[in-house]
Amino acid sequence: MTASMIFEYPEFFLAALAGGLFFFLTKTGDSGRFYLPTLITEPAVSIISALPAKYVTWLMQLQNWSGWRSNTAFGLLSAIKVFVPILLLGTLAFLRLEIALAIMLASFFVPDAVLAITTKRRQQQIRESLPQALDLMVLCVDAGLGLDATLQRIAAEKTIVAIALNEELLTLGRDVVLGMERERAYQELFRRTGVDELKALGSSLNQSAKLGLSIAKVLRSQADFLRMKLSQKAEEKAARLPILMAFPLWFCVMPALMVVLLAPSMITFFENAPSSFAREIVK
Repeated sequence: MTASMIFEYPEFFLAALAGGLFFFLTKTGDSGRFYLPTLITEPAVSIISALPAKYVTWLMQLQNWSGWRSNTAFGLLSAIKVFVPILLLGTLAFLRLEIALAIMLASFFVPDAVLAITTKRRQQQIRESLPQALDLMVLCVDAGLGLDATLQRIAAEKTIVAIALNEELLTLGRDVVLGMERERAYQELFRRTGVDELKALGSSLNQSAKLGLSIAKVLRSQADFLRMKLSQKAEEKAARLPILMAFPLWFCVMPALMVVLLAPSMITFFENAPSSFAREIVK
């Protein structure tokens, strides 16, 4: 393929690049996870690392909170953010410069938006399933299980508890079994998820261990508090509905309703009006 053919038929060149990228993406290792060779990921990681430190830290934090924590996760994310806009350079052949640059800029920030949405959904799943998990923990503790065995038992439960919370509780149980201090394990649980409710739960369990309080009572009070908090958020969303419905009601529904109600009477009025101008309007 000569250079003239590339400029004359850019879609074939883009298809070849996309096919090569798809080939590398579909290569899997022994764990079945997607990966890219270091020849591709290392330059991308170097480019992303050259960006402001706050932005890079925010990206890593989003990856951690979204549950994407493999060793090659940041390299794959960097490759997507760097090489997809480079591939979109081919749009300059048949699009205006401003439109092509806007598409490239949007493709650079699309992974950030996807990570943010995934993180928000995962955190919401953890918040909603945490009261049920605490109820199960209360039952296990009342039945005579220790806290470590309770965490392992709840992590294995896949009916009520969300998968995200299962994974986090399983990691927490493994950290405690491997010798990590409980206080640090609870702190790491909050750092991995970014869920404030888990931070409050860890603080309560630490205080109960130091003061000798009943773990069952602490877990039950935490479950009641979380349910009350979720119900308050639901009531807050319900209270905002009239305000959110005001715009479509007044600017979309009411004009059509007024036309349906007033149009027949207005037509009758103008038809029966003695003025010739009214008759002309009706005609």
